[in-house]
Amino acid sequence: SRTKVKCRMSESRVDNPGVRGMYGSSLCGKREVDEDFVACRDFGGVSIAVLCDGMGGAESGDESSKIAARGFVKAIGSLHAKGAKSWSSEGWRHKAYGKMVAMCHDAVNRMSGGPGRSGTTLTAVISTFEGTIPSFADIVHIGDSRCYILEDGVARLVTNDHSVTGDMQRAGYIEVHEIPETSGNNVLTRNIGDEKRSEAEILTIDLDSSSKFLLCCDGVWDPLHGRDGLWLPEQPLCSQESADRMTSEAIERGSTDNCSVLIVEIGA
Repeated sequence: SRTKVKCRMSESRVDNPGVRGMYGSSLCGKREVDEDFVACRDFGGVSIAVLCDGMGGAESGDESSKIAARGFVKAIGSLHAKGAKSWSSEGWRHKAYGKMVAMCHDAVNRMSGGPGRSGTTLTAVISTFEGTIPSFADIVHIGDSRCYILEDGVARLVTNDHSVTGDMQRAGYIEVHEIPETSGNNVLTRNIGDEKRSEAEILTIDLDSSSKFLLCCDGVWDPLHGRDGLWLPEQPLCSQESADRMTSEAIERGSTDNCSVLIVEIGA
């Protein structure tokens, strides 16, 4: 049996004011500071789940992730309130998300004193409902945190790692489970706050009442995504206990990074 690893919780890094069906957990782990930040909101007809991983070793990575996550959540609420009549237009939403990502770049750069001095990943799921019926979700993603869709107890990866090893995997040189072992796995090609003001990857998928998502940082998927896919706890998967179990399991399996997870259950 594995030796249990003591690790510090980071409750202040999970900003979830009781949003139904969203379960977040963040552990500082073996790091001195937790540079991850998780945030959730329900704006009535639209809900958002966002996970940001501040750049390890960069200046104020913990502040970058908090600024980006909270800024993006606030912008979603404002956008939906002002543009409810246009919300059904996929092109309109995608263009608006691009502007929000640009705003996050600006906010992080102001805080740090210029482009490239600090940074964060950002992975978000914005779910839209018609009344109480799930309709569609937009996934906005930049960096190497990940979004998985949970289906029949299996996690299906739907985002691309914006990293040197992510490029290698898409080119067919390595498999997804080989990324943690390959040189360059911690070198990002896109992130909030970079000098290129990189654009996010955006996709839209249909929802139903059984749809479930899992967002996690590299501190979690690095030790938990093996040859057979991402390790998941036993049922019930969509619960606070499962979110906590995943972050602690990542630490027990050797993660030396901060570990954060956000589980989203659409039909909760």
